[in-house]
Amino acid sequence: MSDTRPEMERIKEDSRYLRGTIKEELAQDSTHFSKDNVQLLKAHGAYQQDDRDVRNKRRKEGLEPLYTLMVRSKIPGGRLTPEQYLAHDELADCYGDHTLRITTRQGFQFYSVFKKNLKAVIRGINEKLGTTLGACGDNVRNVLGCPAPSEDRAKLKVYEYAKAISDQFLAKTSAYHEIWLNGEKIEDESRKKPASGSGEEEVEPIYGKTYLPRKFKIALAFPEDNCVDVYTNDIGIVPEIKDEAGMRHASSLLTGFNILVGGGLGMSHGSKDTFPRLADPLCFVAPDEILGITKAILLVQRDYGDRKSRKHA
Repeated sequence: MSDTRPEMERIKEDSRYLRGTIKEELAQDSTHFSKDNVQLLKAHGAYQQDDRDVRNKRRKEGLEPLYTLMVRSKIPGGRLTPEQYLAHDELADCYGDHTLRITTRQGFQFYSVFKKNLKAVIRGINEKLGTTLGACGDNVRNVLGCPAPSEDRAKLKVYEYAKAISDQFLAKTSAYHEIWLNGEKIEDESRKKPASGSGEEEVEPIYGKTYLPRKFKIALAFPEDNCVDVYTNDIGIVPEIKDEAGMRHASSLLTGFNILVGGGLGMSHGSKDTFPRLADPLCFVAPDEILGITKAILLVQRDYGDRKSRKHA
């Protein structure tokens, strides 16, 4: 009987929670990854590419494409320490093309990373308590927050919620640590992974074996500053912030969150089933309900998103 699963769904379901044969291919003296592993690498934060500027020349010379990888780090809320930035900068000089590009979703991208150097880049990011896990692929992407610095107590709290939401949706598979960190755990309590090797089936309690139908985007704005274009995200979050009577603005209170759902800019030319749309208001939740509501919304997308047509997912 032929396999009727859509290609990406087959690759994810058969990958043993994002393992595939990435580890085995890393050990091989080759310049690039195989087709299925190229797709799985996205969830680990890397895209395989080839240099278009020399593509035709190399083809005429009978050479394979000049393969490299783009590596993307995930920076919740757009905040990182000086040490984390310097580590990114050094890695770009050592293993990339000496450039470090900031994305519109508050990540860093390295370019022209050769396959033999990929593990060193990902490990270097993790050694400074960063990650590339989930920066690409069919999962929750980087959770955005307003970039403007503030000493306002409530606004600082909003960043903490961005980090908490991001941590909630990090994949729980230990494949990432097995492949890139030699099974070691980086000492960040929020990113600890379950132990592997017990012989029992490893479980992704939120994502399951096939993860999401497509990428999923979440962003947090400020009431007076739509800094993240909150209406264009799958989940947009606008905090309610109130000043305490007679107190300075630095003593403002975060009283809850307005939740928006269903925004996105993705569309395919000529396909009427795909179109950009603004998010719709859903509800208001208390601060202690934000993790629950975001998880509930995500589970709806996981279970009812269109897995047969990624353009319509």
